[in-house]
Amino acid sequence: MNILANKKELAGIQLLKKKINIMQVNQSLFLVHSQSDPTKWYEVAWQRNHWICNCKDFKKHNKKCKHVYALDYYLAVTELASSSKNVNARPACPRCNSNQYVIKRGFRYNRTGPEPRYFCKRCKSRFVGKTAFKWMRTRATIIAAALDLYFRGLSLRSVQEHLEDSYGVKVTHATVYHWLKKYVEIVSKYVAKIQVRTSPRWHADETLLRIKGRHVVFWSLLDSKERLLIAWLISKRRDAKNARALLKKGGKTSRNRPLEIVTDGLGSYVPAIETELRNQNQSIIHLQGPLSEALNNKVETFHRTLKSRVKTMNHLGDELTARTFAKGFATHYNFVRRHKALQGKTPAQAAKITREKDTWLGLIHKASESKNHGLRRFRRYSNANRMNSDHVRPS
Repeated sequence: MNILANKKELAGIQLLKKKINIMQVNQSLFLVHSQSDPTKWYEVAWQRNHWICNCKDFKKHNKKCKHVYALDYYLAVTELASSSKNVNARPACPRCNSNQYVIKRGFRYNRTGPEPRYFCKRCKSRFVGKTAFKWMRTRATIIAAALDLYFRGLSLRSVQEHLEDSYGVKVTHATVYHWLKKYVEIVSKYVAKIQVRTSPRWHADETLLRIKGRHVVFWSLLDSKERLLIAWLISKRRDAKNARALLKKGGKTSRNRPLEIVTDGLGSYVPAIETELRNQNQSIIHLQGPLSEALNNKVETFHRTLKSRVKTMNHLGDELTARTFAKGFATHYNFVRRHKALQGKTPAQAAKITREKDTWLGLIHKASESKNHGLRRFRRYSNANRMNSDHVRPS
């Protein structure tokens, strides 16, 4: 029986070598072109945790046929092409705690995608690289697509319907919300460690967001040249304390201090600039009031983009939801969303943080490779959060 299975597997590989057509109808249904009859297609569908085919061989033996093997290798190669470039870092060996002698040894293919295998030449141990998608039942590409659709403007229920209609993946909107909380937290911790050299002019402004019938203040600090969101803050008041906190966060993200800062007429910025951005060698030019309205249009454009996204949600459920959404939207704005004013680049590309445009899947992989991605900490926090509180989810 093993010889027969090997022959079928080799036949499936031969189908791929001959560049036979494979069409995807949805996430659970594929059409594999017949090798002998060019007018015939075989349906390969995912049912009860395995692939089934409507060819005669599968119906007779009820075991994997060459069409199923061809689809298995096709999905593996497709997943590998989109994900292998994001797993280049060499982790430390779990036995000898050294990455100097660690080399790659292929991939292990799970339901969530390829996981890199490693071999340590020093202690001869084999291990699999850590991934943020471990123990997840849904494919990594589906989870990343859900995050991307959400921050592009779809509600949780709209994302749920899209996944079912387009990919054949049935999940609840609560599951999508859990993906959102988990992976936004992982990526935001990774992104928070990145420092960047900004332009000489910064823009600071604030706007109002509605949380359960009451308004909160959303502060933004934007780079003038690259349109990079340097820092953001959510507070209840527009006072000098929160203005200082915003500029302090911006000082940690930026490697240099600005020469100019543009604000509206809010008086809280004056003592905050003196405290946080004061330089003994050079004074900062503060442009404020009605004369700065034309100069501050870049951060106002960002606030219009933010409010158009929040409008789809009607309102934010609670403060925890608001902060999770703000973390994810800031990441999406800086690393994923293209800007026409930047010739189709993202602010991260324009600021030379990354060479190529990032995706949510790539950012999650990069965060997983980071040593302090905080997976265990999130699990403890998430479990305690479920026991102690019942948060209202956004629509």
